[in-house]
Amino acid sequence: MFVIGEKINALNTAVYESIVSGDFSPIVSLAILQAESGADALDINFGPDIKNGEAIMKELVMLIKQHVDVPLCLNGTPEIIEAGLAAHKGRAIINGVTGERERMERLLDLAHEFNASVIGMAVPGNGYAECTDSRCVIAVDIAEQATRRGIDVSDIYMDPVLSSFAVSPDALLNAAGSIRAFKEMLPGVKTLVGLSNISQGIRKKNRHIINNTTLGVMAGAGLDAAILNPLDRVVTETSKTLKLLCRSGVYCDAYLCG
Repeated sequence: MFVIGEKINALNTAVYESIVSGDFSPIVSLAILQAESGADALDINFGPDIKNGEAIMKELVMLIKQHVDVPLCLNGTPEIIEAGLAAHKGRAIINGVTGERERMERLLDLAHEFNASVIGMAVPGNGYAECTDSRCVIAVDIAEQATRRGIDVSDIYMDPVLSSFAVSPDALLNAAGSIRAFKEMLPGVKTLVGLSNISQGIRKKNRHIINNTTLGVMAGAGLDAAILNPLDRVVTETSKTLKLLCRSGVYCDAYLCG
């Protein structure tokens, strides 16, 4: 399973304060720590409300890439993402291609221009698409628009977008059904979830249990990748074990047998 570290997110108070203050050393340390903990890529999520976001994203990408040798997964406004792509050495990942037409087309054009992979989110723009049929309509649209631009299906990740179990008790089973449907309808396209979404609003001491269980269920449905907390030892060990059981990691059996 391909693991994308989730910790560099402007919703994280420490990350937001680091961005606003201009002291990026805590973010760089967080990037290094996630990479050392086994993350295959790192999500950089600014959200829409960061002033001078383009300049900050450019500087952050250059700084982080000096210290870690994993791809960065860029999320924010199209302008912020473009600034990050321009500064990124090697292939990046664009996160947040939704069903909203203007954003979809802009980000897919950037993916083509910069030879980036993309994460499609099966939502109409705002809110969630709880129904598998609705998710599939959006997912097919994103995949078709991407391939028309020459983006290979192997460079497309499709996210059903988990909602919180606290809000929607059927969130896990609905998302797992969507993962199976994506696999059937979109051969070659990879599947992904933002794992921590499922436990939003749950007591902190219970969140890693919910996340860990969700990861196992989603892997059984055909999940290829997850944006998660690589510093959570339980979840990370589950991810490593899933690589072994699914034979997706070269020599990863040394993890259990060594």
